[in-house]
Amino acid sequence: MKKIYLLLFFCVFLVSCQQSTDQDTTKDSKIESEAEVAFFPDTEMSLSLKEAIEIAQKEALKWNKEAMLYSGNSVDKDDTPTGMDGKRKHWNIEFGIPGKTDFYLVTIRDGKANEKAHVPAGFEIMPKNYFIASVEEFKYDTPELLKKGEKITQIYPGDTFAKGYNFSFSKDPPKNIPIVNVIGWDQDKKNMIYLEFNAVTGELEGEFEKEQYIN
Repeated sequence: MKKIYLLLFFCVFLVSCQQSTDQDTTKDSKIESEAEVAFFPDTEMSLSLKEAIEIAQKEALKWNKEAMLYSGNSVDKDDTPTGMDGKRKHWNIEFGIPGKTDFYLVTIRDGKANEKAHVPAGFEIMPKNYFIASVEEFKYDTPELLKKGEKITQIYPGDTFAKGYNFSFSKDPPKNIPIVNVIGWDQDKKNMIYLEFNAVTGELEGEFEKEQYIN
């Protein structure tokens, strides 16, 4: 069951990325200059994973005091690559209620809570260990984990698809820990690289590549 939700999660992530790829890729000089500017994102709007969760959790608790954190991901809506500092302006954060089927989505756009959606039958009934109690469980945040990832392996920011660095998180029920993914590319920009970190210890749990076919 968890694998099905994770597969759905990554599909949603890739669709979100694809929405931002309708650019004129023939303007190479413009892309290069904009990419350089992207290394200095608007810090007032960019949020780390923990900062995004804190904003979203406040909204979720307004919906239901029993709401618990389930998963989330950054969204590739910027025209130029961002995330090089471990922060993004756009996020989707998902919540649920243990023992119930409720699903609650909070979208963050330009660093602020935007749309909220409640789906009464969004999940199959799941036990409490599928959820993350609070943001306090994350001892390591995305800026730190990105730096760790860059030291551990060769990972590069995307340019036209899944631009910059992206991030996601979920719960690993058997290990009872939150997992944070740092998502980038190999040097040739043919394969997406997923670095899975233990958000409690900051240790790398796994690394895998996913080939992408981009027209």
